[in-house]
Amino acid sequence: MKKIIIVGAGGIGKACGLILLEHFSKGEVKVELADISVSQCERARRWIYNGLGKKQEIEILEIKDLASWNPTGDILLDCTPGRYSVDVAKVALKNNMHYANLTEHVSETKEIISITRGSENGFILQTGLAPGFINVFTNCLVDLFEKSHPEIQIEHVKMRVGALSPYVTSPSYYAFTWSPVGVSTEYLNDAEVLKKGKVQMEPSLSQREDLIINGELFEADLTSGGASDLPDYYKNKIENLEYKTLRYPGHYSRVDQLKEMLGNDLNPETLKAKMLDETSFQEDDRVLIYSSVAGRNEAGYWMEKNKHLEVRPVNFNGIVLTGIQRTTASALCQSALLLMAGNLKGPVLQSQIPTKPFLSGLFIEQHYGNFYEDFK
Repeated sequence: MKKIIIVGAGGIGKACGLILLEHFSKGEVKVELADISVSQCERARRWIYNGLGKKQEIEILEIKDLASWNPTGDILLDCTPGRYSVDVAKVALKNNMHYANLTEHVSETKEIISITRGSENGFILQTGLAPGFINVFTNCLVDLFEKSHPEIQIEHVKMRVGALSPYVTSPSYYAFTWSPVGVSTEYLNDAEVLKKGKVQMEPSLSQREDLIINGELFEADLTSGGASDLPDYYKNKIENLEYKTLRYPGHYSRVDQLKEMLGNDLNPETLKAKMLDETSFQEDDRVLIYSSVAGRNEAGYWMEKNKHLEVRPVNFNGIVLTGIQRTTASALCQSALLLMAGNLKGPVLQSQIPTKPFLSGLFIEQHYGNFYEDFK
């Protein structure tokens, strides 16, 4: 029996527990919930029980101090805020466990890479939705384009993801469906892109565009973290590559206004507070995923391949698993299966994820759909 410890019993952590135990219903995997808050773990456990429609053994672990915490198990799934990711990775490293996280934080990711090189255990980094799924999804589309058009140099790769509510109003044209601090942070930190063959940092929200997906108009702009390591991975193969976050038209103009109002007081916390003052939380969400790859043929015409997916909430015995929970947690759980196979060692970035086992994996198919055959 494999033991998986989920660190952080919030919305994504409890979704991981439900997804894992719904599949491993015969005790093949033991799941434990760990958090600084025992009460949060208890609430998460009850939520999972309700979703499963039965009780299944879930042990609760209280974390009093990460530096001195020494759990025993096979895999740590890190669902904590990104600022804790290095400390949680160190726990996995010193206790001989595999590890996977969700964070879009670039500096923390680089630190984890440096401390886990040479480890016999696997450390899959940035493996949620964006960064995470979108990067593997895009890798597969790049492969498809190269097989279809081997004579064409790829000039543009675009990754677009949005976690949106179906219902929004002015002035924000947005509703929170996940962490507000995560939103404000990605709006302010620089984004890593590949531009004219060179990896560079660009200010977030500095390259706005309009696009239509399946007949619906959206806007998109640069935000931090979503590209993972793809700019560096493709720097000798592709001219331009970037990740942008999808929103409804009008949202980013409002964010610009809030940033201007804050002036010298602008930071993730103050921007979050401003947004919270006028923006609601909603559970009825939709997650849009879009990727495109393009290059010019010998005649100078653009050739392009694009794919998009949309994921909505699902009901488990009266418990709603939102779109953002489904997409983020299922990608993390799929990475746990890759780690359980025992073939991955040291730091593993999104460019190194084996595309077929991941994209056609059981958790991805269950929550994103059976789309992998479309890439052939």
